[in-house]
Amino acid sequence: MTMTAGLTRARLLPVAALALMLALLSVAAPARAFEDRHAHVVLDAATGAILSAHKPNHPRYPASLTKMMTVLMLFRALDAGALTPDTPIPISGTAAAANPVKLGLAPGSSITVADAIPALIARSANDVAVAVAEALGGTEAAFAEAMTRVAREDLGMTQTTFRNASGLPDDAHVSSARDMARLAQVLWRNHADRFGVFATRTFQYNGGALPTYNPLLARYDGADGLKTGFTCAAGYNLAGTALRDGRRVIAVVMGAGTSAERNSTITALMDEGFTRLAEATSGEGGPALTLADLTVPRPLRGLTAPDVEGCGGTYAGGWGIALGTTGSLNKARWMARTAQDQYGGKAITVPVGSGGLLKHTAYVVSLSPGQARSICARRQQAGQYCVVRSPRMMWAAQQAAQRLRRAMD
Repeated sequence: MTMTAGLTRARLLPVAALALMLALLSVAAPARAFEDRHAHVVLDAATGAILSAHKPNHPRYPASLTKMMTVLMLFRALDAGALTPDTPIPISGTAAAANPVKLGLAPGSSITVADAIPALIARSANDVAVAVAEALGGTEAAFAEAMTRVAREDLGMTQTTFRNASGLPDDAHVSSARDMARLAQVLWRNHADRFGVFATRTFQYNGGALPTYNPLLARYDGADGLKTGFTCAAGYNLAGTALRDGRRVIAVVMGAGTSAERNSTITALMDEGFTRLAEATSGEGGPALTLADLTVPRPLRGLTAPDVEGCGGTYAGGWGIALGTTGSLNKARWMARTAQDQYGGKAITVPVGSGGLLKHTAYVVSLSPGQARSICARRQQAGQYCVVRSPRMMWAAQQAAQRLRRAMD
């Protein structure tokens, strides 16, 4: 795209101000995946012996695998007598406004603990996750701090930091395949009386039958849990477990590029895991490593996000929504951050040349296609401006911003 002829130095803001504003593109950049995308751990649930591992310690975004920890916190509260299965969990306005996926619970309503647990596991309900966080921690931020403390101090998940109860995008919300495998093992070993809820195939709620998002339960022989996860920055994640001939395998796959890749990878890994278990039983193979041996930290290297199905590969921030264009950078920032607080995602502003003047477009990015369309539909119904932008469109907008910067050099 050629620059407007009237776009001159005399009519634009000073170069220094433009450079500062352009820096926002990196300061407020959306969450990005680390390294190359694939990481996994497969272990013998009973002994913790590692059956297979690839980049087990490398930082990854857990996405909704986070909700396994949220459920663990509920289990601990039940064990302590702080809650009962019939305890109602109130739905605040904040919880009701959580970014999809969610049950769509209304502010002022409630959900019992007994229903909240399968809602988190089978339906990955973000509104329920926020409500649980507020019920147990007062605020979601305080609950996330408690999650992190329990994960590190009690479970040995030393590479994990939680910033929310759902796994929605946050640059600092990270874990590893090793830590997620450890969490899955603790859920099975320490909460055997409640672990059956992870095998929920259909969540019965308010007269409706809501199917699970976990594909393993119907497609893999012996599968009986755990949890899926997805964001554009994380890719497709899955923690799964299966029992065959009295032996249990736990597998965690993180950062797959498509749901099909995730599913085929974890099933192949679990097949291999059962084969290695059989070899170990017969006396074949060498001494086994355990999760405790996988403690060498790996440095973070922020690279472009993986080529994730539904998110595009050239732009690291997934799908976005355009909220409007204004001549005031502060107003654009406010528009983006207000929408981020309401819907989730990541707030950014992008400079544009318009009629020879410098303006700023407010966006929320790091969304899935469904999230972007749902948010815009709601905003448009309320009479608010909103346009869905694909990853390619967002990439093009940032390329135009770079051309604008070069024109001012």
